[in-house]
Amino acid sequence: MLQPPSIAPLVPQQHTLPNGNRLHFFPNNNLGLVKLDITVEAGSRYQHLKCLAHAANQLIGEATTSHDARQMAEVLDFRGIVVERMIDVCVGNVSFYFLRRYAEDLFPLIREMYDAPLVTQPMFDAYVAKRRQQLATGFQKTSYVARNRFYEELYGLDHPLGTYAMPDDIDALTPDAVTDYIHQHYRLANAHIALSGMVDDELLSLADRHLAPSHTHSHNQALTQSSNTEEPPLPPPHSHNQALTQSSIPNAVQSTIRIGRILPLAWDSPDYARFMVLNTVLGGYFGSRLMSNIREDKGFTYGIYSTTQIYRGSIVFYITADVAVEATQAAVDEVYKEIDRLRQEPISEEELERVRNYMMGDFIRSIDGVFELSERYRQMSATHVTEQLTTNLLDAIENVTPEQLQTLAQPHLTDLLTVTVGPSA
Repeated sequence: MLQPPSIAPLVPQQHTLPNGNRLHFFPNNNLGLVKLDITVEAGSRYQHLKCLAHAANQLIGEATTSHDARQMAEVLDFRGIVVERMIDVCVGNVSFYFLRRYAEDLFPLIREMYDAPLVTQPMFDAYVAKRRQQLATGFQKTSYVARNRFYEELYGLDHPLGTYAMPDDIDALTPDAVTDYIHQHYRLANAHIALSGMVDDELLSLADRHLAPSHTHSHNQALTQSSNTEEPPLPPPHSHNQALTQSSIPNAVQSTIRIGRILPLAWDSPDYARFMVLNTVLGGYFGSRLMSNIREDKGFTYGIYSTTQIYRGSIVFYITADVAVEATQAAVDEVYKEIDRLRQEPISEEELERVRNYMMGDFIRSIDGVFELSERYRQMSATHVTEQLTTNLLDAIENVTPEQLQTLAQPHLTDLLTVTVGPSA
């Protein structure tokens, strides 16, 4: 088996900004590129209107009070600066990829994006039209509907993870509501900031000058005095129906199945790390049991996989696949057969060794480079996970036994929710 790597390189270096905020960085001065991640508590759990968090994430930085949308695009495009945006239940993230020599131009502009954002009516109208079309198209896809129904059943519609937007929900938004949300939640003073790539003393000095505001926005004192650093409590997931949940889409050409549950495990538990190995055996890589059976042997699908997803306060395990309509029930039956095998029989040492090698290689690839390290660190910070998970995972990959995996499968691969979405009858 590949040797476990040292954990030390996964820990970033730290730099304290003048306002006391800590900037984390992964340096590699052999690169001419830099990645800057700015993450804030601005996810959908904080919104009072559906689509509001998404709109704010997509529109921040599109224009400012000093640069209109055309001018902003010219500044960024001329320098080849790439901007990526991400929103989830808890956080909103904006990432910038740029050549090191353009930092002097970019950093003051970023300060302007966060201190003086502008959402114009034309920008807002373009966003609304695009988002409405995205949502309408999504509800014509079996995979999209299956995901929504799965989380609705697991968490309930009163939970941020269980609710979802409909196309008409976007009509409740206004440019002022989006602007207020940006001002309230997208603050550099409250942001988690990380740099990776060509990070030198001069770049850190630029960050000191431009990314460390000691004041809040002045547009609305009531908003700026409120704090989003305390998380609102989440309602507990409700008791979901374990029976088959079915939905239909007229004229769908395939079906989607999604099977899973909320795991009663904590992310820092050694048992969760062992469950990650069990998941890989079941459906976590191309040689998994689900792929071998349902794709290679039965030909029901082009691909099927299982995974676990860590959220703050809970972990979800699920299996998903798009399958031929006529094979929907047969595919579900085969999934449960493979689950039952794991619960009834220990896997062989030979199969476990293959999984060990795959998981160790996959882990090494995930930390092969400073951008990969920074992305991994960003995801861990967003979910409040620490390197204890890495320690547990490497130990599980190296030392877990077939008997331990079978023991884990018996209580945790049971009471599963099954969702299928296909064409109307």
